[in-house]
This record gives sequence, C-alpha cells and structure tokens, in this order.
Amino acid sequence: MNERRKALVLAAFAKLDKNGSGEVTVEDLLGVYDGSFHPKFKSGEMTQKDILSEFLSQWDTQQKDGCVTKEEFCDYYSDVSASIDEDDYFEQMMRTAWQI
Repeated sequence: MNERRKALVLAAFAKLDKNGSGEVTVEDLLGVYDGSFHPKFKSGEMTQKDILSEFLSQWDTQQKDGCVTKEEFCDYYSDVSASIDEDDYFEQMMRTAWQI
C-alpha cells in the first residue's frame, strides 16, 4: 500500500483500538460495531459477543488468538487495496466504513 492508503488503514485501526494497546479485541469492538441487525442475533442463535468475535476473525489471520494486531489489520487491507485501482475510491471506502 502507498502511504496515503496506509495512513487511512492506521486511522481505522486506531479508532478500533480504544485503549491503545496495539491490539483490537472483542471488547474494543463493543460500541463500535453493532451486531444487533445480524440475522443470527435477531433469531437468538448468536450473542452480540459471538457476532463481534466472528467479525473480528476476518483480520485475526496470523495467530488465531482473538486479538488483531496492527500488522494483521494492515495485511488484510493490503489485500483489499490490491484490488482497488483508485486511491480516491479506497479513501472513500475506508472513510465510509470506519467513519474516519
């Protein structure tokens, strides 16, 4: 990723990492991601924490430990970035997704 894109990814990570620990956990996602609209939450199959854990697992790739490091988050978005040609579109996507 170029510096512009990396700065956006790091801003999104910083928004998620509420306590500044350098890792994002389910507790960090509470209040940031609303899983109440998830069909499995509505049906009672999953709790809010279950949904957040599932959501978090998309970035928890190097060591499946329930904690997402800055490196894991950047790796994920590096892959996303490779499929987006325009920097402006990548920026719009990140700003919209993470309200940054």
